[in-house]
Amino acid sequence: MTDRPDSILVVDDIPTNIRVLVELLSQSGFKVAVAKSGKNALEIIDRHPPNLILLDIMMPEMDGFEICRRLKTNPHTQDIPVVFMSALDDTVDKVKGLEIGAVDYITKPIVCEEALARIRVHLQLQKSKLRLVEEEKMAALGRLVAGVAHEINTPIGAIQASISNITAAIQESIQQLPQVLQQLTSEQSIAFFQLVDLVRQPKPMGSWNEERQFKRSLKQSLAAKGIAEAEVLAALLSQAIAPSDLDSIEAAIAPLLETPNPVFTVKTAANFAIVQNNSENIQIAVERASKIVFALRSYARQSPLAEMVSASVTDGIETVLAIYQNQLKRGIEQIKNYQPISNIPCYPDELMQVWSNLISNAIQAMNYRGKLTIAVAQKDDRIVVEIGDTGPGIPPEIQAKIFEPFFTTKPLGEGSGLGLSIVRQIIERHRGQIDFCSQPGHTRFSVWLPANDKGYAN
Repeated sequence: MTDRPDSILVVDDIPTNIRVLVELLSQSGFKVAVAKSGKNALEIIDRHPPNLILLDIMMPEMDGFEICRRLKTNPHTQDIPVVFMSALDDTVDKVKGLEIGAVDYITKPIVCEEALARIRVHLQLQKSKLRLVEEEKMAALGRLVAGVAHEINTPIGAIQASISNITAAIQESIQQLPQVLQQLTSEQSIAFFQLVDLVRQPKPMGSWNEERQFKRSLKQSLAAKGIAEAEVLAALLSQAIAPSDLDSIEAAIAPLLETPNPVFTVKTAANFAIVQNNSENIQIAVERASKIVFALRSYARQSPLAEMVSASVTDGIETVLAIYQNQLKRGIEQIKNYQPISNIPCYPDELMQVWSNLISNAIQAMNYRGKLTIAVAQKDDRIVVEIGDTGPGIPPEIQAKIFEPFFTTKPLGEGSGLGLSIVRQIIERHRGQIDFCSQPGHTRFSVWLPANDKGYAN
């Protein structure tokens, strides 16, 4: 399978120039399109974005500078390399073109070998840039998958243990229940099934100290009544029933204490609590696993959108936090302050990459121990997201470099140095800003985004 040829758009209003360039580029294996005016060029680029644009400066109605300016202020086209063509050899014009966003300049009359060399260099640079960005995404995803694999083992282990407990309890109940029922009087049978109903009630999550105190009180009360196996009964009941009024529990089990084997009877009833509690554990574990899978799928399914969509900023942040739960629970306290805000026009998958990078950096900066603070608020016509950590801070001597491509403080092989560079590109694509302040014990990154379409129009 052969690679698709690179596409080049030639924007020029002189037929002779167009003919020369089309012949040169076509013979060199490129797919060529032509636009004879600025308006026509913008329409073609909108429908079929090329890999590179050769743009004449001197054009009627809309000159090359204005065309380039529009391309570089459009998130969909700002990354397409633009090479200016002009008979002008004025340094001021060249500087102006490069400042607007062009990557190079070709002087007319066109020197074929030089033009082809420049075009190929910039196409290769663009491919290398895109490949590095994709590698950074995959590296970040790889780190996430490693953490998620460990995280998802927790609910799976809980499900396996709960199923084992349920199976054992059911098998034991099948064996014990007929024996118990044969020994019970009608009054004791009523008490037995009342106890079964009691232990099947959901047991709220309480502290270990509360359960231990309940068990001790129950043991003392049963022992005071002369029950020989008070300790065993107290252990069974405290595990099966939520801490509550001792008198009501003792009244409920009083008839069962007169059976030939009270422990056997109560243990049979308590098996229903094991089934109930472990069923609830399975439900919780399944919900947890589903949340992790959904979060990972939402993060990994980053297909570029042609148009912005309305999406929730906080939902994206929460998705990233769910993915990083395994790292966070090692010793990081989360402090969130989400003010009510409306959805904003954005590329949600790209913003999720921003939150992932900033949160991951904060976690690593704190060495998995400290406080992670996340605040979301609206200020005038902008949304501001602040992500802070209590790590050692960014050294003053490197603070000016952290957004530079390929700059990293991580050991060789652990970071490409593109993370924050890509973050800034994404935020600028959203017409936003990112800044930070850092000192030992406190670093905060602030991301400002337009709250509505007016921010993009401006």
